[in-house]
Amino acid sequence: MNHNADKIIDKELIKVIFEERLPLLKVFVKIKDISIPVESFKYENDCVIISIHQHGIDTDNVIIYARNNERIIASHANLKRKNNDNTYIFEPSDVIIFDANRKEERSIVENRNISTSTSSIYISNIISDFLINESFTASRRRVDFIKEAIIEKISLENILIKITLLNELHNDERMKFFMSERKPYFFKNLKDVFNSEKLKTDPELKRYALSIYPSDSTLEDMKIVSEISVPLLYKFMLPFGYIKAVSQEALTDNDFTVIRKFGMSVSTLFSNEKSLIKNSEEKIAVIDLSNHGLGIIFKDKRMIKHFKDNCLIIFTVFLPEEKQTTMLCIVRNISLIQNFIYRVGCEILNIESIGEVNYSEYLERL
Repeated sequence: MNHNADKIIDKELIKVIFEERLPLLKVFVKIKDISIPVESFKYENDCVIISIHQHGIDTDNVIIYARNNERIIASHANLKRKNNDNTYIFEPSDVIIFDANRKEERSIVENRNISTSTSSIYISNIISDFLINESFTASRRRVDFIKEAIIEKISLENILIKITLLNELHNDERMKFFMSERKPYFFKNLKDVFNSEKLKTDPELKRYALSIYPSDSTLEDMKIVSEISVPLLYKFMLPFGYIKAVSQEALTDNDFTVIRKFGMSVSTLFSNEKSLIKNSEEKIAVIDLSNHGLGIIFKDKRMIKHFKDNCLIIFTVFLPEEKQTTMLCIVRNISLIQNFIYRVGCEILNIESIGEVNYSEYLERL
């Protein structure tokens, strides 16, 4: 939750917000990963009554929200009844108000159109982290065979190597670290996790000490002294696993270099294994963009399979004059707008170096 958030559970205050503030704003209802504009909205008898003509509600719990300048007003609500006239009655359980500053204005794409044949730019070669997860799960035998073959090829004295992929462990703390940081770490002396002075000055060590170290009992059981872990990155951007190297002896900077190179080789091998990780060649039009994000639109409901809230996604942006760029993004919002059109907002996390020049030049022209 946002650190500047105010949570309200008092029914009288909730009533004031729903009766006086929300009717003045554009209200949306969030169903799973999709935000949908509300056609009609009113509050009575401690319940909110809404109608949605473009989409059915198939869940008992939703979030009703609206933006008020730089703040979001949101409410968790439970479905009480669905009427025959396609209206829904929800009982709000709270109201949360938090800051949501817009990072920057987006530039509108030239000749924008939902059709990629007439839009000046579009995305393709799409792959999301959850789709990689599903692919690895469906091809578990093939994945295990590749992992075993890789491990057999590396022999480092007194170093234990383990490869973990996205689909193997739920709530894995190392995987959580690499999904957010996408960079390796090296701790020569794991006793440092008990050194309060070092924890104060080293945020990565502190995170390791608070989350990763206590979640892995083998470190203490096996009297592990050092650990090196590096992320496996699809196209060197999207995390799909990691390599852990541990030893009962102190590891060196040379070991760190070797393990990092090994990680790059494994990343390349899996990225090129099209039978496991196959990106989509569907084309989706870009409607607006900036240095830090872009918006895409499509009408074909089947394309929604590529997107989930807060998922990591990598795709190629095809620009005018046969230029292109590959980028890693995080999906920030998914909305269903008028005429059954989907709009997805993406925040840019990384752009490959050559493509970054092409992208910047295009933005400058806009």
